[in-house]
Amino acid sequence: MLEQLPERVRGMHGYVPGLQKNDSSILKLNSNENPYRPSRAVFEALQNLADPEKTALEKYPSPRSHELRGAIETTLGLSPDSVLAGNGSDEILAILFRGLMDPGDTFVMPDPTYSLYPVLARAAGLNFRSVPLKDDFHIDFEGLLKASRESTSPARVAIMAMPNAPTGLDESAEDLERFIQTFPGWVILDEAYSPFAEKSFMTLAGNRYANLICTSTFSKAWSLAGLRIGWMVAHPELIQQMDKIRDSYNLSRAAQVAARAAILDVSWQTDNANRIKTSREKLIQGLTARGFRCIPSSTNFVLARVPAGSPEQAARIQEEMEKRNILIRYFSHPRVREYLRISVGTDEQMDRVLASLDEILD
Repeated sequence: MLEQLPERVRGMHGYVPGLQKNDSSILKLNSNENPYRPSRAVFEALQNLADPEKTALEKYPSPRSHELRGAIETTLGLSPDSVLAGNGSDEILAILFRGLMDPGDTFVMPDPTYSLYPVLARAAGLNFRSVPLKDDFHIDFEGLLKASRESTSPARVAIMAMPNAPTGLDESAEDLERFIQTFPGWVILDEAYSPFAEKSFMTLAGNRYANLICTSTFSKAWSLAGLRIGWMVAHPELIQQMDKIRDSYNLSRAAQVAARAAILDVSWQTDNANRIKTSREKLIQGLTARGFRCIPSSTNFVLARVPAGSPEQAARIQEEMEKRNILIRYFSHPRVREYLRISVGTDEQMDRVLASLDEILD
């Protein structure tokens, strides 16, 4: 019977997340999770939800996550009806891939970037063109435009993580705006890491630029990876269209109340992001002092070239760190196989990482 499955499913590879070992003795720095607990407002909201006198869990949650959408719009200064909430930003991206393009259509993206995009493409029967990053790891916007204009199959969508992953690099506002203005179709900026950067384009999505769509997640800057909540920002008319293909009741009641409490606690999120930024700079200094070459990061992770500049040393360090119960990420992608990606943790966790690297490098 498996032979009757579509070839695009049988022939594709699924998304490969970072190694998942959640034993309390393991320092997990390979999935870009937040090291800090969520806001206390989140736990208070969940405790109220657990009160049988206040919450009817036998009833369906709000199908459109109306209160959460409104809280995101109000807190981030977005236009009314410009937000769609989903089961993590991955569901939001899947909705966009299904809603913006037909099977056989083409999109463009930089390479490397978030490795889920090709998986979503193959699952939806889409084609894509990858444009290599420049030598300095910045995005080749001219290359993306050129690739999108190939006469045989013009691209209808351009997508990129911003800041990019796995590099951690942000792009200038001028370059981004020029690209958005010039690109002939939809531009999706995946802003999962923008709270750790110096800018976001969300207030411009569907407002100044009708072709701009921004997505984000509560997994990183709000410490809610375990609840799977994401959102997109776009013109209200596009939100209305994408809402048609969203899964019904796609966010549980718990996810909705937790995310609403998180987004409304602005001071907590600001402090949280600032702590990550401070620890990030300390990690970069420590790695640099040990001979690593770090790419400037605007995220909650650091991509660093190992001292010997070889894939063999990068793989060995990753393996030796795992023996010490520290998980970091090694990529086999040709552009970054001499690099290791380390999620930013607490200062104490970063000290443990650096001490372990001293042992391994010795």
